[in-house]
Amino acid sequence: MFLDEIGDMPLAMQAKLLRVLEEGEVERIGGDKPVAVNVRVLVATHRDLEARVREEKFRQDLFHRIYVFPLVLPPLRERRDDIPTLIQHFAAQVTAQNGWKAVPFTPEAIEVLQSHSWPGNVRELRNMVERLMLLASDGQVDLATVQTALPKTSAGGSVMAHGLSSGALADRVQGFEREVILAETEAQPAEC
Repeated sequence: MFLDEIGDMPLAMQAKLLRVLEEGEVERIGGDKPVAVNVRVLVATHRDLEARVREEKFRQDLFHRIYVFPLVLPPLRERRDDIPTLIQHFAAQVTAQNGWKAVPFTPEAIEVLQSHSWPGNVRELRNMVERLMLLASDGQVDLATVQTALPKTSAGGSVMAHGLSSGALADRVQGFEREVILAETEAQPAEC
């Protein structure tokens, strides 16, 4: 079983998960007896779980139960050399899923994509590849297409240049929404 963003799980839910892991049983909603389960659990988070334990925002007993074989994967912004390979993979995936014709990315487009901060990591890159393929003109994704699709602030730079690449997800989303609204407000002519 894969549990994504376990570092954001509420403490009450952590207690229930710990019980399931220790007892190997779940109780279905509306059920009258426990059901035995035999699962391996894989978890992911962008949070520092050891720090969350110290802050008492993550149960220490659950931490020790799940922290058996940690794999630390740096964010995409620290693995920029992986971006061209990932673009190629996602483009092939999107093409196959949708029955589309292959759409190549120009070297300039890839270079700009490599310079983006990718706060949403690989998921954001995958969605961006699909968006770019939809927007592609002349049968390729070029620099102009990428510049149109990447998020901008009112100052014309990347949204993440304003410090929204770290912090709680809810705070980053709220900051991003604020930047977009401000950019749209400044772009609209004032009504009298």
